[in-house]
Amino acid sequence: MGSRADKDRGIARPPRLRAVIFDLDDTLVLSTVDFPKFKRLVVERLASWGEDVSLYSLNETIVVIVNRYEGRLRAQGAEEDLVGRRLSELDQIMDCVEMEHVDESAAIQGAPGLLRYLRAKGVKIGVLTRGCQAYATTALRRTGMLELVDAIECRNSETKPKPDPEAYVRLVKALGVKKDRTLFVGDHPIDAQCARNAGVPFLAVLTGDVPEEKLREAGSVEVFATASEMEKWFRARLDD
Repeated sequence: MGSRADKDRGIARPPRLRAVIFDLDDTLVLSTVDFPKFKRLVVERLASWGEDVSLYSLNETIVVIVNRYEGRLRAQGAEEDLVGRRLSELDQIMDCVEMEHVDESAAIQGAPGLLRYLRAKGVKIGVLTRGCQAYATTALRRTGMLELVDAIECRNSETKPKPDPEAYVRLVKALGVKKDRTLFVGDHPIDAQCARNAGVPFLAVLTGDVPEEKLREAGSVEVFATASEMEKWFRARLDD
């Protein structure tokens, strides 16, 4: 699928694109999640369990906060049953915050058209998100994109979240394609890191709040201002 210019730049691309994996918030839908509240409530719950909250910063991602807590629990020799219950409680907090305003979800401009184009070209669509299943399906349904998505991998207790590649690999298997015939699209360096860990190309969009420089530094093959610009990039490679 790569153009001559891509080859000259040494960009590795799938020999025949079979699936595109998308991040959800601020990539396909405008996020309605109150992330500061999300993190504050999680840290407050950690404090209620006697955890030293000075070890956690609200400037960190929720992935970092939860992973640090889980690591500390295991280092203290906590039984797996306790670890599971605690992580489940944190998930419930996050689920509640995510669902508070999901009915206000709106599509990122150009995202539905991009998905329709890829589907028309026979490319499968996957969504990889740290959000819960109810949030992801509701947001996609309200924006008219759920029917365009072939598989979704959400926050769950079975796989490690991005940037760990485990969830990406699991989603690729659900789509029934080979990993080297996929690429990842997102708006955050965590997405880029996940793509790098999975060994797949990463395309970035500036529809979140991360500047272009940061996304390029994170390893983006290309950075697009809009989903519509990205669609043009795909058309130049899939229509020939």
